[in-house]
Amino acid sequence: MNRFKIKIANKTIEIETVHVLTKALSRKFLCDGTPDFKIVSTQEDIDKERYTYETSNGLSASWDGNIEATVVLRKLAEVFPDYGAFAMHGAAIAYDNNAYVFSGRSGIGKTTHIMHWLKNLPDAYVVNGDKPFILADDEPMVCGSPWAGKESMNSNTIVPIKAMAFLERAEENSIQRISFSQAFPMLYQQTYRSTDSNHVRKTLNLLKKLDGKVSFYLFKINNFKDDCFQTAYNTLVRGLE
Repeated sequence: MNRFKIKIANKTIEIETVHVLTKALSRKFLCDGTPDFKIVSTQEDIDKERYTYETSNGLSASWDGNIEATVVLRKLAEVFPDYGAFAMHGAAIAYDNNAYVFSGRSGIGKTTHIMHWLKNLPDAYVVNGDKPFILADDEPMVCGSPWAGKESMNSNTIVPIKAMAFLERAEENSIQRISFSQAFPMLYQQTYRSTDSNHVRKTLNLLKKLDGKVSFYLFKINNFKDDCFQTAYNTLVRGLE
C-alpha cells in the first residue's frame, strides 16, 4: 500500500492506495500534519469502478492505476460535503485575485477557452482544469485538486470565486447574466452527485450557499471566433454587461 497526505480545500487527508499513480498526480498537494479524515482505496474498489465504467460505456477501462485515481476522487467527493465543500466538473482560472469557473459538458471547450485567457493575460493562471473543489463558505472559494484532466493544469491554491459561466456551443459568442435559479440545474448537473440521500441533501445546501455570493452566466461560445476571449473578459472581469 502507498500511504501519503494531501491538502485540498483547507483539509488534510490521509490516503492509502494500491498503486503509486494517485500519489504522483498529487505531488503539488502533498503535505504533513494531522489528517482531518482518511481515504482507503482497495483492489475491490478498483474492480468495482472498472465494472461500472465498462458496463456504462461499453468500453474497456484502462490500467488499474488510472481507475484508482477515479476511485480516490469519488471517495473524496463523497466525504467533502461533510466539510463544507463539493467537487465540480469545470475549468477554473484566476486573474487579479479572483477566480472564474467555466463549466459544461465534456468536450464543449472549457480547456480551450481558459487557454485563451492564459494567452491574453500573462498574470492569469489555472486553478484547476477539470475537477476543482468548491468551498461554500461565507466567501465561496475554488480550490485546486490533483484531478485536472489530461492536460494536468492545476495549482495548489484557493481563490475567491467571482463568477461561474455555463457553456453552450454557438455560432456567435455572447454572454448573459442569469439568476441562481436559472443556473441551478446546470450547476447541479456538473456537481458530483452521491447516491446517498444524506450526502445529496448536504450538497444541495452547499449549492444554495452560492446564491447571492457568486455571479452566474450563460456563455454561448465559439472558441474559434476572434472575439471569444474578449466577450468573456468584458463581462466577467470588467462588468460590461
